[in-house]
Amino acid sequence: MIDSMLKSLVTEAVALDREINEKADRLKELKAELVAEARRRESELALTDGGGARWTAEGSDGCIARVNFPAPTLKAKIDEEGKVIEKIKDLAGGIFTRLFVPTMSYRPIEKFREEAATLLPKADANRLIKLCQSATAPRVSFETTEREAA
Repeated sequence: MIDSMLKSLVTEAVALDREINEKADRLKELKAELVAEARRRESELALTDGGGARWTAEGSDGCIARVNFPAPTLKAKIDEEGKVIEKIKDLAGGIFTRLFVPTMSYRPIEKFREEAATLLPKADANRLIKLCQSATAPRVSFETTEREAA
């Protein structure tokens, strides 16, 4: 490749990289606007099986934007010492070992939420579950449709 071709290649690559970054930034802004709109339209949210919610909007050409608000995820592990585990043990009481599996730390059992709700009073189960969750960020996805020829 001669120098002039290499310079053109580099120039085009840098310009394309800048354009992609600008468009990526704009897409982040648009997604943030969609999340904000979904939050404003709480009555239009559809509950999902996992305990989260979803909002769907249609574009003028039939495309779809979905904003998913996943349920908080359970923590992968809970340190075996400290204030958090003490609160958890206090709330779970005698059923602690039915809800948690010991490792170097504790992790909730499979179907933890359901078991906690079955085994504890509702308020205690809700507080216990909340202590064992991490916040999950909303996600936005798109579906496109083929446009008919005019």
